[in-house]
Amino acid sequence: MFKRKKLNKMPKLNLIPILDAIFIFIFFLLMSAQFLDIYEIGSDAPITTTVSQPKPDKEPLNLTLEISKQNVVVKTGLDGKVFKRVKTDNLQALNDALIELKNKHPEENSAILKPNSNYEYHKIVKVIDHTREVLKADVFVTAVDEKKRRYPSKVLFDKIIFETQN
Repeated sequence: MFKRKKLNKMPKLNLIPILDAIFIFIFFLLMSAQFLDIYEIGSDAPITTTVSQPKPDKEPLNLTLEISKQNVVVKTGLDGKVFKRVKTDNLQALNDALIELKNKHPEENSAILKPNSNYEYHKIVKVIDHTREVLKADVFVTAVDEKKRRYPSKVLFDKIIFETQN
C-alpha cells in the first residue's frame, strides 16, 4: 500500500515587525522634509496673431507700465502716449493714476508690465499689487460686467501681461 505523505503547510509570515519599521521610516521622512510655500502670480502671455483684425470703433486703452529703477511710466493707446510718470518709491501715486484711467475706461481690465531685466522681483510684486486693486478704503471705481451693467468695484486692472523691454 501507498503511504500518504503529510503535506506541510507553509507557515504564515509575520509582517507586523516590517510594517512597524516602515511606519517609523515614513514618520522620520516626514519629520525631516522641508515644506516650502510657493506662491504664484497669474499672468497671461502676450497675444500674437497673423490674421488682420477689423479696426475697432474706439481705440483700446492698451495700458502699459514701463518699470525702471527710478520711474514707472504709464502709457496708453497703441502709439504709447505717456499718461503719467511716477517715482517707484511713490506707488500710491501710481494707484491714483490707475484709478483715474479705470474710471475713464471701465470696460478695460488688462495691463502690460514691462520691467527692466535688472528690476527686483519683490518690487515688481508691489507694482502688481498697486495695479490690480484700489488700495484706499473709501474709494471705488466703476466696472462693467458682461451685460454692460456698471457697478462699483475695488478691482482695477487684474489681468497682468508681462512683456520684455528692448
